[in-house]
Formats: sequence, C-alpha cells, structure tokens
Amino acid sequence: MTESAATPQTTPADAQGPDLSGVRIALIGAGNMGGPVARTFLSAGVRAENLQVVNSSAASSERAAAELGATAAGSRGDALEGADVVVLGVKPYQILDLASEVREQLPAGAVVISLAAGVTLAAIEQALADGQSVVRAMPNTPISVGEGAVGLMRGSVVTDEQHELVHALFAGAGVAVDITEEQVHAFIGAAGSLSAFAFVIIEAMTDEAVRLGLKRDLAASLVQQTMRGAATMLTESGTHPAVAKNGVSSPGGTTVQGLAALEREGVRSGVAAAMAAAAQKSREMTGE
Repeated sequence: MTESAATPQTTPADAQGPDLSGVRIALIGAGNMGGPVARTFLSAGVRAENLQVVNSSAASSERAAAELGATAAGSRGDALEGADVVVLGVKPYQILDLASEVREQLPAGAVVISLAAGVTLAAIEQALADGQSVVRAMPNTPISVGEGAVGLMRGSVVTDEQHELVHALFAGAGVAVDITEEQVHAFIGAAGSLSAFAFVIIEAMTDEAVRLGLKRDLAASLVQQTMRGAATMLTESGTHPAVAKNGVSSPGGTTVQGLAALEREGVRSGVAAAMAAAAQKSREMTGE
C-alpha cells in the first residue's frame, strides 16, 4: 500500500495494540536517536532479551545495551537472524551502504525502520531486496521520556499488520503520526528539530531569571515547570494559544509589557526562521 495524504493515523501514548513481548528487534546504531527509540520500544512492551543492539564495536554494543536495558548482540548476523523488526539507526550518509550490506541477511518478513533524515523510501527500498518492507521514522529526542513525536512514512509494500506493529512499537513515544514524504520537511521543522529550539529558549529564560536575582537551580525549576504546565494546559483544554495568552494579559500589566518586548525583539519571526531553516535543510538533504 502506498502512502496517502489523507488524514493521518495517530497513535497516542495510551493506545492498545498487539502484544510485543515476543517481537524480536535488531537495532543497528544505538546513538542519539537509536537510543531513545530503543527506550520507547522497551516501554511499549518489547522484552530486553529480544532487543538486540549492534554498534560499531563489541565494547560499544555492550555499553549501549547496559545503558538502555537491552541485550548486546554477538554480531550483526546474530541480531538479524529471526528479527521481526530491523532499525537502521546510523547517520544519513551511512544508511544506503548499511542497507546494501545487510540486504542478504534480512529475514524476508522483517520490516526495516530507517531513522535517517534526507534518505527517501524509494532509495532505501532500491538498496534492499525486492519486496522488503520499509518504514521511515522521524522521531525527536523527547520520545525517551514518553513526551515526544514521531512521524512515520509507510513504504510501498508494508502490510497492514506491519503498519500496526510499527505504530504499537512507538505508542509510548508521546504521539506517532502517519505523514507523507512530502510532509516530512515540515514535520522536521515542527517536531524533529523543534526540541533543540525549545532547549535554547528554556536556557535563555533560565539565564535571564538568574540575572534577575534567582539562584540557578530555582530558576531552572521554575522555567521548566512553567513551560511544561503551559504546554499541558493547551493539550488538555484544547484552548488556542492566543486565547490562553490573552487570559493572562491584564491591561497595562507585567505580561503585556513582556509580550510587547518579545514582538520588538522579533522572537516570533526568529522561531519561524529556525523552523523554516530546518525544513529547508531537510529538502536539500533529500536532493529537492
């Protein structure tokens, strides 16, 4: 089944799905994104002994497996043997070479999940054997605490059962949503890279709170809790951000003075520019 621009399927954190206790997963590359993905799978119900980690060396595999609570594979071949899901967690420039290397070792019924930005489904499918199921997943790092987002792109031969399995694996990520490859650039700006932008804003707020007189640990606690609370309010109430903003903006008060300063300093346009730049880089990586 090919991907569609129709209303996407979304998997919330509390969704019910297939039993994952017997699902065997090979994770090749447990780095900045592979690690959070592994934690998400384990929280969804994958058993530690069934999540086989393969890094560039045996020592690296052992360290990553111990940190994640997974199992270090003796070799790449050991991890791939009998795997139901194979996660390719290497850098984008390595992904097609890795796909070619494992092509003959992949179980025919396994679904391959690529975490690489900028490498299309068609390119990965071409590097693998005919009929191999491929899904692209674009997660952000907050999935490691169950508060992130994952964009899923379905390859041309992925079955409904495999599609359901992938959604179940990412059910604990926060939200997992089906997108098209045309939408992935916008997704990267709106979710994939956005956590880094949020970290910068939180850092700036914390530094300013310290300058205004608060101790750093107190400043960090207040800023992080307030940002978490503001996001939770919007999520749970469904209130538009502009309405919520107006609700705390008394005429002539402290908040409206601060909001006016934000507009003068171009914070809104700066955030938009950062998101647009991330999306544009994604297009360039894909060759568009």
